[in-house]
Amino acid sequence: MLRSTYAGRVAIITALGLGARLALIGYQPLWRDEAFTAVAVGRSLGSMLAAVRADSAPPLAYLVDHAVASVWSSPAGLRLLPAVVGAAAIPIGAALGRRIRGDRAGVMAAAVCAAAPALVLSALDARMYAVATTLVMAATLALWRAVERPVWQRFVLYALLMALALYTDYFAALAIPAQLFAVAFMLRAGWRASLAAAAAMTVAAAALVPWLVVASAQLTHAGQSFWVPSLGFASVSGEFVQFFSGPPVDAWVPLKPLLQTLQGFAVTAGVLMCFALLRQRHDLGSETRRAALFCVACGLGAVLLLLPISIWRPLVDGRYASVVWGPLFPVLGAGLAMARPRWALAGGIAATGAASLSLALAGTHPDTRGALAMLESRIGTHDLVDAYPSQYLLFLYYAPSHVLSRTIVMQQDVPWFWGTADYPPGVISSTIPRDVSSAGGAVYYVRQPDEPVASLPPGYVARATQCWTGVCVVTYRR
Repeated sequence: MLRSTYAGRVAIITALGLGARLALIGYQPLWRDEAFTAVAVGRSLGSMLAAVRADSAPPLAYLVDHAVASVWSSPAGLRLLPAVVGAAAIPIGAALGRRIRGDRAGVMAAAVCAAAPALVLSALDARMYAVATTLVMAATLALWRAVERPVWQRFVLYALLMALALYTDYFAALAIPAQLFAVAFMLRAGWRASLAAAAAMTVAAAALVPWLVVASAQLTHAGQSFWVPSLGFASVSGEFVQFFSGPPVDAWVPLKPLLQTLQGFAVTAGVLMCFALLRQRHDLGSETRRAALFCVACGLGAVLLLLPISIWRPLVDGRYASVVWGPLFPVLGAGLAMARPRWALAGGIAATGAASLSLALAGTHPDTRGALAMLESRIGTHDLVDAYPSQYLLFLYYAPSHVLSRTIVMQQDVPWFWGTADYPPGVISSTIPRDVSSAGGAVYYVRQPDEPVASLPPGYVARATQCWTGVCVVTYRR
């Protein structure tokens, strides 16, 4: 009866988490990185793979999205994969939490995974991060089960899940050394089980080699500039705060103070969950402590590996860490299960859920369609749209053909991380086309509110500025 009650509760929480994610997948417009996905998967298969090979990611999520986009190419369709696979983290988290401290911890872990802002918001993002997070969590669970009962079928399952994670996001590779450490020092597996685990990890990593050969052009990015700030206290602390709070709120987002306050409540709830577990650590049995430390080593250990790597190349960012921090959420669930008084359970979930819901419903994505509606009504034959790189991919997805045909990115050079692999030839230009300047056409400069002003030839003066959420159009004329 107890098991059926546990299974029923986890099933209800999973259904609610999945339902909420599916209900919200079409609410927000796309943002820049999602637009890269949208433009890439809207191409032919060969053209899409060519763009992916020139960018910075493995192909699995793009291949699945390409199939979905062939029948459903709206923002909701593009987010279907992360929403469904992201929701699968709920029962997986429950299974991990149950192994830490029984049925109650499993149910609380499911609730945390259903409501946590970091998991909810990534599941509403048409990118690969939520899919990779779930696969890493599933691989962690499969590895744990394989070490407990070291039969070859379980190690094959682990290797398959880990290979899928690597083909979804390269940062999943950080989980492999952390998992091996956790198997050897937290689970204290025998040498045979440890050797089998290492062999399965090697097979999973080796499976990625053919793609790395095909996508060798991605290696050229290693020596080029990148957008992540240098390693420092702000970047490291921000990464860990995002584990509890979800993604940071941009300066131009309406109601930013309210959203940050709700995120603060979510952070407080998460810290209290950790404190509840630490406070009662001496009352835990050795198996419970070992199980909790296994999840901590797999999750936190992988995240910490970003720090030494970032000395060479800054990579400390919540999105990248999210690929491997999934095993930490069941630990929060175990802490929540031990919280006293009982009303703290509801309070902790309510705080995290409120932050997730508010971030999902607030205008945190740019209103590109609002700007395009204005441009459609005004742009003339000899006018020009100068889209800052943050806006161009959104124009490729949303703009009608007559606006897109008059749109360029007026820069000397555009770094690859703006998604230039998706850019059509000739769209980057350092000069205004002759037909615009000779006919006295207007230049409509499109940017985010916090981005640089236009760099136009002498004589062009800003005549008007109109802004929507996250995007402004500045009209320049001679």
